Amino acid sequence: MNTTSQAHTSPGLPWRSLLVALVLAGVGRTGLATLGAAPATPDNGTKIINTAYTITESLLDNGTRVQEFVTPAGLVFAVSWRGPVLPDLRVLLGDYLNIFQRYTDAARQAGLRGGPVNLAQEGLVLRSSGRMGHFSGYAYVPTLVPHGVNINELLA
Repeated sequence: MNTTSQAHTSPGLPWRSLLVALVLAGVGRTGLATLGAAPATPDNGTKIINTAYTITESLLDNGTRVQEFVTPAGLVFAVSWRGPVLPDLRVLLGDYLNIFQRYTDAARQAGLRGGPVNLAQEGLVLRSSGRMGHFSGYAYVPTLVPHGVNINELLA
């Protein structure tokens, strides 16, 4: 995958603001999974096939590992990431980005700064934590999780 994303921030910028800045200022990308859409075709990925879902794992050029979890019908129901750079959440979240933006806007207005993101509302669950050099997280759409799949075990 060809992935290059850079963000310049000033020291002391709150973590949530940094996360939002990375999301909004990220370079548009192809090749990453998008929630609720067909899976990406990884250039350098591996696939794990299960009867209830398929997992495709890709290593981005920046060192971040992204997994997409795909239903038998061919829709991405979950994504996860771990690595030195936060992936472009605009691409990963797709149509669900507006839910994430409303959540972060409300948190900022409430005076919350720093700490992990723990969103569970309006059909989207997203957990993200970390700091520059060490990011991890996942997002999933509960209504798309295949019957019989324990999402908490899958993303643990």
